[in-house]
Amino acid sequence: MRPVEINPTPKALLRSLRGLGYSPETALADLIDNSLAAGAREVRIRLDWREGSPFVEIFDDGAGMSFERLVEAMRFGGAGPDAEREGGDLGRFGLGMKTASLSQCRELTVASRRDGIVARLAWDIDRVGQGWYADVPDTSPPGQLATEFLSSGSGTLISWNRMDRFGGLWGLDRDAFNDRISDIRGHLAMTFHRFLSGEARRLAISVNGLPLAGWDPFCRKHDATMALPRDIIRGPDGTITARPYVLPHRDRFSSEREWDDAGGPGGWVERQGFYVYRGDRLVSAGGWLGLGGARAWSREESSRLSRIALDLPVSMDEAWRIDIRKSVARPPTWARGRLAGLGADCRRRAREVFAWRGGGPRGKGHRTDTDGDAWPWEVRSSKAVPRYRVRRDHPAVASVVAALGAESRLLEGLLSALELTVPVERIWLDVAEQGGAEPAQPVGTEIAQLAAPLAALVRSMNKMGDTKDRLDAVLRSLGVEQPALRAAVIKQLGED
Repeated sequence: MRPVEINPTPKALLRSLRGLGYSPETALADLIDNSLAAGAREVRIRLDWREGSPFVEIFDDGAGMSFERLVEAMRFGGAGPDAEREGGDLGRFGLGMKTASLSQCRELTVASRRDGIVARLAWDIDRVGQGWYADVPDTSPPGQLATEFLSSGSGTLISWNRMDRFGGLWGLDRDAFNDRISDIRGHLAMTFHRFLSGEARRLAISVNGLPLAGWDPFCRKHDATMALPRDIIRGPDGTITARPYVLPHRDRFSSEREWDDAGGPGGWVERQGFYVYRGDRLVSAGGWLGLGGARAWSREESSRLSRIALDLPVSMDEAWRIDIRKSVARPPTWARGRLAGLGADCRRRAREVFAWRGGGPRGKGHRTDTDGDAWPWEVRSSKAVPRYRVRRDHPAVASVVAALGAESRLLEGLLSALELTVPVERIWLDVAEQGGAEPAQPVGTEIAQLAAPLAALVRSMNKMGDTKDRLDAVLRSLGVEQPALRAAVIKQLGED
C-alpha cells in the first residue's frame, strides 16, 4: 500500500480550531496551566476594554523559555496526549495555549525570558498562508504588562491582540465588559482555588491588579457542613479519591450574601454534583457525570446541597476522556458503580437537609423532645408516596391535647384528615418554580393574628422554666425567627 501525504491547509485549519468552544475564562485557565507547569508563583492578567476592541495580557514569573523551547511551545500538537507528563504538568494535547488564545484573538504573541535572553514568537491568522510560519517580532504589542516585562526577570508574557466576534470579549460596552471580568474572576477563583489557598502549591493570581481569593466549593469552614467519609476507588487505570460533602441549609448562613457566595458561579443548582480535580486543578465543577441509571440524575433543587470532590492523577486523562479545554470529564466504566453509590448517598443526605432545613430528624441540628424544641413534622414512607404527619409528642401538640382533655379526639381527627391531604406535588412545584423554599416568617397582620393564640399555647405548656424560654422553644420548633412576633406574644402575655 502506497502512502499519500496530505498536509492540512494552515489558514483553514487555524480558523477551524478557533471554534472549539473556549470562553474567555476557560481560555485564560488553559494559559495558567502553562504557568503552573513553568513553576510560576504569580500570574498577572490585564484586560483593557479599548472602546470594545479589547487587549489582554498574561504575565507570569515562571522559568521562562529559550527560543528553541518557545518554538516547541508554539507548535500545534506539541508533545501530544501520549507524552509522559510530570505531576505538575497540566498540559494534555499540546494545543492549549495556541487554540485557547486564538479562540479569542487573531494575533497571539508570546515573549519569554530565560537566563536573561528574550525569545519572542507570534501567530497571526491573517499572515498564515500555505505553510506553518510564525512571525519573530522585535517587540510585544504595547501594554502595561509588556512595559513591565522589559525590566523583569525570568518569565513569560502572552498578548492577545486584534480580537473579533469569535471571542467573548469583543464588541461589548464597558458595563458588559466589566461583567465579563467578574465572570472571569469567579471562574479562576473556582478552578484554581487549591493553589490560591495554598492547599496545593501556592499560586497568586490577579486580574487588573486585584488579587483573587480561592472559592471553596465545599464550605469546609462552615460548622454546619457535613464531610462524609473519604473513599478510595481503585481500578486498572489508577486510583481515584472521593470525598462527599453535604453543605448547610440556607437557614444556617448568616446573610443572603454569604449564601450566594457559597453557591458559587452559576448558583446553587448549577454547582451541585461531582468536582473533578486533575493534579489539584478543577476540571469539572458540578454535574452528575451521566450517572443515575436509565434516567440520569439531573440538577435538582432538592439535591443542590450535595457536592463530591474527585481527585484524579494526570495519568488518568485517557480513561476519563478529558477534553481539549480541560472542562469535561467522563468516568470510566469500572468506576461508575462506586461513583453512583457515593452520589446516591450524598444526594439522599442533601435532600434530608434541604427538606428539614438542616434541623430535622437526621440533620446535625436535631433537638430532642426534652428541650421543648423538637421538629413538628415526621415522614412515614410507603412504597407509593411518603406521608407527612404532625408529631403528637411535640410539646405544643401535647399541651393542646392536655388542655382539651376528653375532647382531644377532635384534634386528632382534624390533624389526621389534614395529613391525608397534604398537597405534596403542589408544594414541590411551587418550591421548584421559586428556586427554593424560604422559611415562613409572618409579617404585618399575621403577627397580630398569631400573638394571642401563641400566648395561650405558651401558658398551657406543661413545662418548667421561664415563660420567654418556653416561647423561644415554640418559635424555634416551628422554624419561625421573627423578632416582631416574639415581641407581640410577650406583650400579649403581659396583658393577660
